[in-house]
Amino acid sequence: MAELSFSVMSGRSCEKAMNPDGRSVLKLRKIKRPGGVFVYDFQLVVEDDFGVWLHAERGDVLLLLSPQRHWVAWWVDDTDDRRLGIDICLAPERKHDGWSYVDLELDPVRHESGMTEVEDSDEFADACRSGWIRPEDARRAHETALAMETALRNREEPLCDEGWRRLAVLHERDIL
Repeated sequence: MAELSFSVMSGRSCEKAMNPDGRSVLKLRKIKRPGGVFVYDFQLVVEDDFGVWLHAERGDVLLLLSPQRHWVAWWVDDTDDRRLGIDICLAPERKHDGWSYVDLELDPVRHESGMTEVEDSDEFADACRSGWIRPEDARRAHETALAMETALRNREEPLCDEGWRRLAVLHERDIL
């Protein structure tokens, strides 16, 4: 089962850290309203035409994000549920020690079986009713979730095999 290192933050700033091997650790702050801020440790893999690729310090997880898009893709190599999940969000922002984004609750997911679905629609509806998601952000989230669900079903890159190929290469490098 994939294990992902994270901590919950309550308004304080995190310092940039180093791994024992000397590689810098980037922080990814996932803001859930009103749930708080979840902080994950990642390493930069590469920044290319697809966006910024980050690899989890612990576990088999690869992320793709871009400040020009309203989604963050998570390739999760979990033996119980290998999947590509997409957090629909406000555009990610680069910070001094990593990245941050506000999660808008809708999560298109393609499971290894090929089943594709949008998860957390109930949380999205609750957040909209409670005023945690503004109406214009809700419209964008709904449109983006539908577009990403279609991209997952159609196996469009980079949401097809690109992330899995990159994660396999990273896994092989870590074994050596």
